[in-house]
Amino acid sequence: MRPKKAQKKRWEALELDEMWTFVGRKKRKVWRGLVVERASRRIVGWTLGSRGEAPLRRLWLTLPRRYRRHCWYFTDLWKAYAKVLPRWQHRPCPKGQGQTSIVEAINCSLRQRCGVLVRKSCSFSKSLAMHMARIKLVIDNYNLTLK
Repeated sequence: MRPKKAQKKRWEALELDEMWTFVGRKKRKVWRGLVVERASRRIVGWTLGSRGEAPLRRLWLTLPRRYRRHCWYFTDLWKAYAKVLPRWQHRPCPKGQGQTSIVEAINCSLRQRCGVLVRKSCSFSKSLAMHMARIKLVIDNYNLTLK
C-alpha cells in the first residue's frame, strides 16, 4: 500500500494594524490592535492596551493555533511587530503599498459604527471596561454580517 499523499497546508494572509482611541479624557490614549483575515475580512483578534510589545504579545497568544502556524502577517513598519511576530512569517510593508489596505478599511468602518472610536467625538467611555464592551459588541456584530 502506498502512503496517503500529505495534504498541503493552505497558507493564509493576516493583516495587523493598530489605532488609538481615548478613555475618560483625550490625554489618556488607549491603543487597539486588530488582526484581520485577508480572504474573508473577518476580525480574528483584537486587544486594547498601551503602544508596546506587551499588548501585541497578548494579541499573538490569543490567536488560534492555525493562525500562528500557517499564515503570513502583513503589517506596517512599527518596530514592535518585528519583535513579536515570527521573522520568517512577518511581511512588513510601508504605507501606500496596499498590503494592509483591508485592515485599514475595516478600521474606518469600525470608526463609523462605534462612536468611541471617533477621535473628534462627544461620545467617549469613562472606564476601560465599558470601552472594551462597546468595541466588542461592534466587532462581534461586524463578524456576524460576514456570514
